[in-house]
Amino acid sequence: MRRVAITGAAAGIGRALAERFGRESWAVVGIDRDPASSEETRFDLVRSGSEISFLQTDLARAADRARLIEALEASGPLDAFIHNAGLSAVGRFGETDLETQRMVLEVNLYAPIALTASLLTRGCLARRASMVFVSSLSRFVGYPGAAAYAASKDGIASYAESLSAATAGRGLHVLTVYPGPTRTEHARRYAPPGASEARRMPPEILAERIWRSVRRRRRVLIPGLANRALAAFGHVLPGTTETLMRKAILERLPLDPGSESSRP
Repeated sequence: MRRVAITGAAAGIGRALAERFGRESWAVVGIDRDPASSEETRFDLVRSGSEISFLQTDLARAADRARLIEALEASGPLDAFIHNAGLSAVGRFGETDLETQRMVLEVNLYAPIALTASLLTRGCLARRASMVFVSSLSRFVGYPGAAAYAASKDGIASYAESLSAATAGRGLHVLTVYPGPTRTEHARRYAPPGASEARRMPPEILAERIWRSVRRRRRVLIPGLANRALAAFGHVLPGTTETLMRKAILERLPLDPGSESSRP
């Protein structure tokens, strides 16, 4: 049986991915810091016939990451590893707590880099395994009001692209995903006032497209025609895109915004 590990698997995109891979008879190893949500997801997926277990891990903690790698090494090679978990911080840059921004970078950027290095050096991946990095459409259009988040997603995309080039010919498949707004609790929490829920992609559709991209060993996925068009627009007319994003997000934030962290 093929095995996949998914960070942030208890909710949102991660849960949708666990459900999709589980339906294909993959054994799922969920990685999450929330025990209650993890148990709820595990119960629901087992009831639907999937094989899934969870490893409780706070990816911001080096000791937790070390224990995670030990557990994965002991359980046998993985056929896929999906870096999905992440934190967000919304607010005007100068008013956002610096420690919160540091945590965003720790979880979204450093943790995947550290885990990938350990997975490769400790032999935790099967031959021709897939490594999936969930970046963001913000790489192409910016994210005014969430600068640290955008920086972390830009960084992980660059890392994934470089990893793919460095391991070419060695059997490792690297996929970088650039999702736009997704219909999750995370999006609801951080979306500007008046944002349309209906325009966001359901996580189940995103999970389906990631699944297909893993199966076809694609290197890049920008899911959805509208997202691909916006990415192209950001490349051709970056100044105009920056203005539109600023009006759509930054200028709609409260004058004294709070900031907090969560999974995507």
